[in-house]
Amino acid sequence: MKCRHAKTSELEKVCELLASEFYHDPVLKFAFTDENMSRRLGTMKKFFRIYVDLAQQNGGILLAEDDVGVLVYFHPQLMEMTKEENERIDSLLKQECGVDYTTASAFMSGLDQYHPRTPPHFYIFLVAVSRANRGGRIVKALFSKLNVILDKAKLPCYAECTAFSTRTLVRRFGYRDAGKPLQIEGFPELFPIWREPNSIG
Repeated sequence: MKCRHAKTSELEKVCELLASEFYHDPVLKFAFTDENMSRRLGTMKKFFRIYVDLAQQNGGILLAEDDVGVLVYFHPQLMEMTKEENERIDSLLKQECGVDYTTASAFMSGLDQYHPRTPPHFYIFLVAVSRANRGGRIVKALFSKLNVILDKAKLPCYAECTAFSTRTLVRRFGYRDAGKPLQIEGFPELFPIWREPNSIG
């Protein structure tokens, strides 16, 4: 299974995959609450597009073969965003999330509150695999590709898992618990993980 970085022309389908696979997510369903499936998917797609565009500039989007899986990550520079850049993102959230702005913004603020500032590290923001292709093979390909990038950069990586089963799955790729579960008001707990780089060459 091959993985590569997504092209700008592929970001629309990346967001469609993310919205589809996170629709029933145990945490994000508290951020996006519209009972109308079409509207909710549309809002989630626009929400993801904000951060996918940001990752295209400040990280990367790994796309699995046949577009069946995606991993969105950020470089350490994400933590160096200016006040103006953060205000721009918040303005986009308000514009694209509509009635879900308050909960979506609260969720993102909660993640930021818990996010470690040091040492410099990569950040996995999103991982999704199409339901028909789940089972570990796609996830392994995505994480293996990212781990090569991390080891070459000699930098650790941080992420939050919205399900304990995901936290357990990624342990096989070198990720370990990064403290107690995160408690963001109004949301189920999340599980922070961390990976130290392996020395190469």
